Amino acid sequence: MLSKTAVLASTLLLCACAPTVTGPVQPLPDLTVTLALPDPQRLRVIVMGDQGTGTEVQRRVAAAMQAVCAAQGCDLGVGLGDNFYPAGPRSADSPLFKTRFEDLYGPLNIPFLMVPGNHDESGFFGGDGTDARGAEAQIAYGKLNPQWVMPGRTYRAPVNTLAEFFAVDTSPLAAYLPVRRASERPGGPWDLAQRAWLTQAMGNSTARWKIVLGHHPLFSNGKHGDAGSYDGLPFAFQRGDAVRDLYGLACGKADLILSGHDHALQVFAPQSECPGTWTAISGAAGKVEGGKVGGRAAATEVYGQPGFLWLDVTPQMLTIRIFMVGIDGGIQANWSQAIRR
Repeated sequence: MLSKTAVLASTLLLCACAPTVTGPVQPLPDLTVTLALPDPQRLRVIVMGDQGTGTEVQRRVAAAMQAVCAAQGCDLGVGLGDNFYPAGPRSADSPLFKTRFEDLYGPLNIPFLMVPGNHDESGFFGGDGTDARGAEAQIAYGKLNPQWVMPGRTYRAPVNTLAEFFAVDTSPLAAYLPVRRASERPGGPWDLAQRAWLTQAMGNSTARWKIVLGHHPLFSNGKHGDAGSYDGLPFAFQRGDAVRDLYGLACGKADLILSGHDHALQVFAPQSECPGTWTAISGAAGKVEGGKVGGRAAATEVYGQPGFLWLDVTPQMLTIRIFMVGIDGGIQANWSQAIRR
């Protein structure tokens, strides 16, 4: 990845000739994936993020996920973006889909709700988040492999009446450089349409539990930090002001916001800026880097060790459990949190 100085210099040059397009807001289609699972009273979800490194760490964590699912049960998976490093493939027939998804997670034999991350939408350099064609290749792949669920960059997935997931694409809202499609820049028609879709979709939902999925976090003590102050960068479009505003629409309505981006495991109880909603980061399924930077009070946080989250959802309770994976593949689960209704 480019240095912060190089990113800033490139940004200053591009900002001069890259205004946001304004105009009428065209509603986004309400893409819906209905998941009817066997037990209407219980849902078990494995949650990974930032997994797509192709490294031994990704393979080790994938093996641990298989062991946990065999022991605890898994009905559904979630992939929180950065499904490929350093950049996402541009075509659905890329061999990366086999080596970094099918071979590793196919044996789980469960569907995965997938969202794109900034590396998936790379344009000028890996991770800049400027080119949605990377996400569109993943949407196309979903038509070839039903285990990869991504009908669009924004969609919802009700599971019986127990839970509903709302997937959003945060990458254009916190790109390091102005995104390729000017209409998708923060504050533009696409951003406003996604906000309108999330508001309406959540407002219409009758699910017992509502869970938002997006790559960038709302709150984080990791190196990227909170939405609105990502990486200490100077421009609103880089630091995630629009990500903060998007998630703000879910605060008090969603029970949980799940994200990745920071390569750590973190869980936050409802914060004063987002009352009524828990937030969690599961970004350690492919690599770990950096330690604690922020000082926000966390329910728990793990740095420097790969792992993933596991959710157990019933009508009365949503339990979040953290699993950490050692160098020898050993699995450690020493923290869980029950959210009651």
